[in-house]
Amino acid sequence: MNANPEMSVVLIDKPRGMTSFDVVEKVCEITGIKKAGHAGTLDPNVTGLLLIALGEARKCMPLLSGLDKEYEGEMLFHDDITEENVKKLAKEFTGRIKQIPPVKSAVARKERERTVYSFEILKVKQRLVSFRIRCEAGTYIRKICHDMGQAAGIGAHMAKLRRISIGPFDVSETVTLDEFAQNPVSHLMRIEDALMRIGIKRIVIKPENEADVRNGKPVLSYYIEKMDPEISINENIVFFVNGNLIGIGICLSCTANTNKPIARIKRIINRT
Repeated sequence: MNANPEMSVVLIDKPRGMTSFDVVEKVCEITGIKKAGHAGTLDPNVTGLLLIALGEARKCMPLLSGLDKEYEGEMLFHDDITEENVKKLAKEFTGRIKQIPPVKSAVARKERERTVYSFEILKVKQRLVSFRIRCEAGTYIRKICHDMGQAAGIGAHMAKLRRISIGPFDVSETVTLDEFAQNPVSHLMRIEDALMRIGIKRIVIKPENEADVRNGKPVLSYYIEKMDPEISINENIVFFVNGNLIGIGICLSCTANTNKPIARIKRIINRT
């Protein structure tokens, strides 16, 4: 099934030198879509996977922007350091860490915790260290490089960075802006397919009850045609009708009780 540009995402390989906003604007220009958003900012000199949601698919950004991220990069220590010491430092910065966002960031500079799931040192060549890191959304890699340099007592900074994955989406799936411009439709992914890839649970509503759900009525058991198993109370879910996304909501009950609401819609997806 071809993707409707107003209800799709595209995976772009962000080039060096452009801001993430610049890339989003270029995608809008190519597609003619007025509004779009991305699932995680990359600094101008950082390259790699930028997941962009177009049109109504932007309403799903809270579900996409919180996905784990993976990067490959290089950091430059300001004096000689051994491979043994670098690997020891990497272990210290693996797991639950505390960070104060950099001065040049879009968030308040307050200490916060983030999880680094893995931190692999790929190569150490004198002061230049190549690494691969997988971490929670909102982790500042530039700050990790700086803090590792401080911990080593010699200073360090990030020299190069490339995002290679966002959740289940991989940089190998991306296209350049030039490639996208040549044939945009062929590179679009239905938002429904993107949501299924991240594993968000789904409730399929009977067509005759679609209007009730869209109008904000709580979802009762007899509205439901199909429901994914093991949905937890307060878990984010999506509503489908005839294979199409109609909204995002929250689960209210784990059991299909006729008299008790199962879920409610929070954001309505308007289809054209």
